[in-house]
Amino acid sequence: MLDQNNTPPHPEGELAFQMQAMIQMMERMNFVMGNVCDRLDRVEKHGNEAGTSTQNGRKLGAEPKTNSGSRA
Repeated sequence: MLDQNNTPPHPEGELAFQMQAMIQMMERMNFVMGNVCDRLDRVEKHGNEAGTSTQNGRKLGAEPKTNSGSRA
């Protein structure tokens, strides 16, 4: 940004701001990746419980749902 005298900001201040923004982004990414890894560990240990009930129903010979919409 330019101040009232139309002089550019100090490069050190801009660099410090960019470094702070980069550190915050890296911390967020680390948090997200930690959550993803925890979720993968749970799925690996216990299986995907949301998907297994549907798969078990199909294995038992459940009839597929019919499409109630009109066909073109």
